[in-house]
Order: sequence, then C-alpha cells, then structure tokens
Amino acid sequence: MKLFQHLDELKDSDGVGNDAIGLAEKFQNIGFDCHFITRIPRSGREIYNVKFHTLENFNAVSSESDVHILHYGGTGYPYDLFYKLFGKKILRFHNITPARFYEHTTTPEIYAAMNKFESLSYLELASFSIFCDAIWCDSSYNYSAVADLNFKNPTILPICKKYVVNKKGIQDDLRDEGNIIFIGRYSPQKAWEDLIEFFSVWVNDFPNAKLYCVGNVIGAFDGYFDFLRRKTIATGVEDRVLFLQGKSDAEVLELLSKASAFVSMSEHEGFCLPILEAFGMGIPVFAYSAGAVSQTMNGGGLLFKEKDYYRLKKDLKSILTNPELKQLVISSQFKALDYYNLFPWETELKKNLEIIER
Repeated sequence: MKLFQHLDELKDSDGVGNDAIGLAEKFQNIGFDCHFITRIPRSGREIYNVKFHTLENFNAVSSESDVHILHYGGTGYPYDLFYKLFGKKILRFHNITPARFYEHTTTPEIYAAMNKFESLSYLELASFSIFCDAIWCDSSYNYSAVADLNFKNPTILPICKKYVVNKKGIQDDLRDEGNIIFIGRYSPQKAWEDLIEFFSVWVNDFPNAKLYCVGNVIGAFDGYFDFLRRKTIATGVEDRVLFLQGKSDAEVLELLSKASAFVSMSEHEGFCLPILEAFGMGIPVFAYSAGAVSQTMNGGGLLFKEKDYYRLKKDLKSILTNPELKQLVISSQFKALDYYNLFPWETELKKNLEIIER
C-alpha cells in the first residue's frame, strides 16, 4: 500500500509541512510506502524512507489500495493528478483566510485578488466534496467552514506533530526582561499592529524588553510589512522590535526560550501550531480568542476576548511576577500539550481508513 501526499511545497517550518511530515511517519508505522507529490521541488532537510515527486516528473504507478491526501489551504494547486490517480481520496483541510482581512490593509488590487481567491477556493471545495472519500480537518473551527458542503466521512484530526517539551522554563538571565514573542506570517489577519501597540504599553513597565516578531513576508503583503515597520516608529519602539525572518524550527525554539511570554493578537487561526510550541518551551501563552485558538489551547494558557492593552499588561505582569501563578499557567499548558504528544495516531488512522473502506 502506498500513501501519496499532494501539496504545493513541502516546507519544514510551517503547519502544513509539519503535518505532512508527521503523517508520513505515522503511515509508515502502519505499513504504508510514503510519497510526496509537490509542485515546487523539495529543498529542505532529508526525510528517510520517503519518495519525492514533482507534478512534472511523476511516473509512479497507483492502485486502488493506495491512499491520496491533498493538503488544502486554498486554490492554486493543480489537482488534476490527484483526481485521476487510483486509490482513496482524502482532503486534508487546513483553512482559507477570509478576504475581509485584506480590505483595509492592502491595495484594492490585492483585496480584489484575495476575494477571487476565496470564491474560487470554495468552488473547488464543492467539487472535492463530490469525489473525495473523506475530509480530515485539523480543527473543528476549520470543519465549520465546510460543514455545509456535505463531505463524506468528515473527521477532526489535529496537526500531526510531536512537540518539544522543556520543563526547565526560560533562560534564567532573561527571566525578568519581559521579552514578548509571536510567530506567524506577516499578513493582516495576524494583527501584528495590535501586538506592536500592546508592546508600546508593555515597555513602560519592562523598559529592557524586546518584541520578537518571527515570521516571513509573502510578496503580496510587502506593503503590510512596511506598515508594521512604520508602526514601530510611530509608537517609539523601533529599537526594541525585532522582525526575524527565515528561521528554522530549531531557531524558533531558541527564540521561544529567550521570551518571557507568547502573546497572540491574531484574529484568524485555523490551528496556530506556534501556540503549542510555546506551551512546550514552558512560557506563559496569552492569546486573543479567535478562530481555532481556544480549541488548540485545549484548556491551557490564558485567553482574552477584548484587546484592552492596559488590562492585558496588568494580567500578564501579575502572572510573570508571581511564581506560583506562573507555574499554574505553565502546568496547564503542559497538560494541554499531552493531548497532542500522546495522540493515538496509528489507531485513529486505521479507524478512519476502515470507515472509508466500508
């Protein structure tokens, strides 16, 4: 039996890439020969016992006993090959960012393009619902976006990743600095400008603090990234905000170890894997309750529903300066993380494949 995972590009550092690599390992454990089919050739670290193909050079033989998983986050991937190959077809749905987030944060041309992208994506999803044998969403929030399309055999399976757990906490010499971190693309739905605004309030109490903004710029959002840089100047924190791009998974974990807290102002998350990475590094997580965030946090960390920066500063400071309260928050996060690190993947995959076979 073979597993073919179809995706635009297999990256090591994003949620989709982590999920695809994790699924390959779990499918291998239950006896599958694993393959990746991508539009863009693989350029990351070597993955053993996995075969790589590009759309242009694919020539492997597929059979009815094979499984094909298409990782989907919007239109753009040519899915003709996925459609015509023999075997069971599973749509792995991650999320589609609503175009409304780009209306006042990009140019009219980009907003129009994102509107078109969103519409075409849901049209494609409707066609997938006709021929796919199942849809596996990585959060119930993402499933709610496609529930009306009547996919066969829907299920919720979190992103397939084993998270590093560091119960030693943050580096002692940085414990009192008050450094803040967030990780995500530099795109409008992440509401980076709100995080910068909060940080400008935060430094009044933590004058040596740094804000680590860890992410990557997508070409269409160069203007938004420029806006963020101007925002740091307007709020007087340009020397304390560090925009860090192109970081590996290991470098991200190192940055997390230098932070006192992870703060998310993001207004649209289909899962938000960095929250769980922060859980594992033993730093308190404060997150705006939007999208799948509350589901992903699974009872760990602290959620807030209003962006009251002064109230948030007071609450976050009270946690960081009270060792007992801080340990309670961190313990809740380690407990929440156990759900993901102990998830019975092999059992769940076998069960869901059996459902498809019925």
